[in-house]
Amino acid sequence: MKQIHFLNEESVIIEPRRGKTESNIEDTVFLFFLPTDLKIAFSILSGKQKKRRIDFTELYEVSQDGKRFSIAGPAMGAPIAVILMERLIALGAKNIIGVGSCGSLQENIHVGDYIIPAEAVVEEGTSQHYPLDDSTPKASEKIIGFLKSCCHFKGLTFTMGKVWTTDAPFRETLKKIFAYKNQNVLGVEMEMSALLTVGAFRGIDVGGFLVVSDELSTLKWKPGFGGDRYTSAMKTACEALLLNTKTID
Repeated sequence: MKQIHFLNEESVIIEPRRGKTESNIEDTVFLFFLPTDLKIAFSILSGKQKKRRIDFTELYEVSQDGKRFSIAGPAMGAPIAVILMERLIALGAKNIIGVGSCGSLQENIHVGDYIIPAEAVVEEGTSQHYPLDDSTPKASEKIIGFLKSCCHFKGLTFTMGKVWTTDAPFRETLKKIFAYKNQNVLGVEMEMSALLTVGAFRGIDVGGFLVVSDELSTLKWKPGFGGDRYTSAMKTACEALLLNTKTID
């Protein structure tokens, strides 16, 4: 049997790369997790949009009021979001902002409120394949500064702190919810820890902006996703992120 000699045990066989016919994208990309949120984003845009296919999802080059950026999605869940993120990085993305929803774990955070994740608890399987020295991935300070300026632009109140990322929304047990609530974790969602991990691993700036879609703090589920309050809040969030003239320095 022929022996295979590995030059580097961490070398990979399949690498994310730009195709020969693919052009680079804008430095800043807003990555939407859900198709409904992506639809809301496009409902408020009036500038030029150039659509192209990127693997299993869509990529849009947007020119809005003199500001250029890209929008990608939908990509729900850590594995799919990271596959898309890797491709975006290969195409030239340097700043990635994940936009989506989360369930609140705190009594003072309600449906339609806003959360800026500063760091994340890893309970998804993708991050383990991107080893970091720090087991708690953190958002880029540059992206956090940009998101704060977006909130100031629209007069939005937000809470910043830790979120819990899970692959299994139907296994958000009472024990876990109670424990993370007592650790002051703000909310639960399905993408952020993986995005922050890969951002640190690849050396780019990554952060996120979340709209609360449901409440779990009482240990009983209070859904709000798809309701008027959530939809209105997501529309306002998109206006804050996409319509202001502030760029990421």
